[in-house]
Amino acid sequence: MRTSKMTFPTYLQSLADRFSKLGRPLRIFVALIVAAVAVIPAFFLFWYLTLYLLARSYVDELAQVFDLNNNVARAIVWATFAVAVIFAGYAVSFSRRKRLAGLAGILILLIGHSLVLAHGRVNRPFDSKGNPTKCYVVTRDSIQLGEHPGVDPVTGRACRPVTPEIAERVEAYKNGKRPTKILVREPTFFEPRTGQPIVWYYVSKDDEVQLFDLMGFHPETGEELLPVTKEIVDLWKVQVVRRMPQRVSNPDEFGAFDTISGSARLWYRLADNGQYEFYDAPGYHPQTGERLQIITREVLAAWQKSRKKRWYVITRDAKQPVRYCEAEGIDEVTGRECREITPQVLERLRAYEKGKRPTKITDSNPIFFEPQSGEPIVWYYKNKNGAIEIFDLMGYHPTTGEELFPITKEVASEWDEQQRKGPPRVPNPLVLRRDTVIFDPLTGAPSLWFSQKTEGEFEFFDGPGFNPRNGDPLKAFTKDEFKTYEQELEAKQKKLREEQARLERQKKERDAEDERKRREYEDKQRRDQQKREEESKRFTEAAKRCDELAANPNDPRGTGVGVEFPALKAQAAEAIKACEIAVEQNRGELRFKYQLGRALEWVDRRRALRLHQELTASGYPAAYDNLGWLYWQDLHDPERAVSMFRKGVKAGDPDAMVSLAEMIDKQYTFPTNPSETKLELYRRAAQLGHRGAGEAYRNEVTREERGHQERLMQLQQQQRVMQIFGGILQNIPRR
Repeated sequence: MRTSKMTFPTYLQSLADRFSKLGRPLRIFVALIVAAVAVIPAFFLFWYLTLYLLARSYVDELAQVFDLNNNVARAIVWATFAVAVIFAGYAVSFSRRKRLAGLAGILILLIGHSLVLAHGRVNRPFDSKGNPTKCYVVTRDSIQLGEHPGVDPVTGRACRPVTPEIAERVEAYKNGKRPTKILVREPTFFEPRTGQPIVWYYVSKDDEVQLFDLMGFHPETGEELLPVTKEIVDLWKVQVVRRMPQRVSNPDEFGAFDTISGSARLWYRLADNGQYEFYDAPGYHPQTGERLQIITREVLAAWQKSRKKRWYVITRDAKQPVRYCEAEGIDEVTGRECREITPQVLERLRAYEKGKRPTKITDSNPIFFEPQSGEPIVWYYKNKNGAIEIFDLMGYHPTTGEELFPITKEVASEWDEQQRKGPPRVPNPLVLRRDTVIFDPLTGAPSLWFSQKTEGEFEFFDGPGFNPRNGDPLKAFTKDEFKTYEQELEAKQKKLREEQARLERQKKERDAEDERKRREYEDKQRRDQQKREEESKRFTEAAKRCDELAANPNDPRGTGVGVEFPALKAQAAEAIKACEIAVEQNRGELRFKYQLGRALEWVDRRRALRLHQELTASGYPAAYDNLGWLYWQDLHDPERAVSMFRKGVKAGDPDAMVSLAEMIDKQYTFPTNPSETKLELYRRAAQLGHRGAGEAYRNEVTREERGHQERLMQLQQQQRVMQIFGGILQNIPRR
């Protein structure tokens, strides 16, 4: 019997027949076993591909950036993968909301992980292998770190890589250290291990190379310093060899020896007269041709001993409070006189250099001169009144800042005379009253002194001297000055009466105008109300609800009673829902869009800002005031806020009128025309029905009337005093 060879399809068909003959529970069990056998290898294959082929590099990067253990980094990656799987499931959902949520979640994960890695590298100029990842740009104040070497698009300067040799110096510059000129003859230009430059240079107009120990800007020209190159090093070495030695006037200030290496920094020549001449480089004397000798400690000590006289100048520089001169006369730098340093002055000069400052001497019998040498040991200051103050140290007056001078015999005698007479009397200000004595009853001599303010008003004092407010000398209040003062007082009173009459006329005209405009406004309100009632019948229930919940009581295009802004906070959410529907159903009616923006100011101020900007672009009057306050409170831009208030005033919005008046009251702006005064703005807003403007208008009118009455009463009182003084003048005996 022959058997035919079984093919693979026939074999599969045989298995399917056998499987169909099994019972239902057994079929389920077999199916589960087959599924497990297929899924487990697939899962391990997917795990291998995900972990080793896709996530392995990311795990390493995450661990390096944040210095994490690899297991912790792997756990973070798996947690992120799990969240991504959830969002991926949402992305293929039949629900539109879940699909959007899934896509948004995946996008957030992708962007968020990139931003997290970028943030981890912000302050890390090197990667784990020591390669530079940042570049730096030097600014006048600090150093900015960049991501890509080249030209910085903001400053226009080169962005140079942050190498390990530069990193420490970059940090020093950020902490406030600035470049210092290198004066040693053999500096280290490049890092020995890497060959990177660690010195910066500047080439002057005469091709002189100057070296500095830090990046930055030249302290005199302000130009940027550049990293040194081999060509610059060769040029500098040639310059050092060929540079003409420059004369150094004071070795103590220049520094005869290097503070680090102790090597000499000066060369000298001993002249025929025994004087030392010092130079900052080796070479030959320009007049005699003698070779300059390198300085030693013995030579420096001999020079210091040979100086018999020195002079000094006090400066205002805290780093160098005392400047020493080599000769008597005027110092070229400060323009002050160089004074001789005596043994008596030297001790006090050292105290001044250590921070001690002059103190006023209160002793009634001080010692002005050193008994042995007769040198002055007291300094003095003479004020405008001629009063002399004496101090125990050189320096500047603690109040006026003027320089103190060494006392002389003449000044000492004048001070003694001043002490015998007593201190000069300080004039006290006073106000004219009925019992004020203006002239002496026996001699007729003036008993008052005065000075005039810039606006012509008199300030009276009870003695001679100077006005403490402006320093003007006080004048005696003579009979001629009295007549002038009386005439000015009468002229002011006349002007004030005319001003009062003008104000009364203006008040009557304003009242009549206000009454006329009030009637016109009421008629207009009735017509507008009828029109709004007719329009409201066409609106939907959402539109009516929007008007009830969010309308502005002062909106010229509003309807209904309206809601005050503070009360809107409690119902903002409900108002937003109603107004959004009303805007959608009535796109041509800007009132609903304005009321939506007004309610959003309690919930989403950015969206409210955009809506009010759109409304002002369309010319909606009430939106100018809301936009102005958003500029003021959120963007801190008072200039744009005032501009919005002014546009609202032109559009006829009463809220904008009140807001502009408030800005003028706080002096953030000033009226540009008569219609922008506080009184006029409150009056116009009250005529348009603003609830608070009417009371503000009445208060402003009352304040102006009260001020006018006070000025009138003051002038009347002064006139009565002048009448009394006039009677006194007639009884003064003639001399």
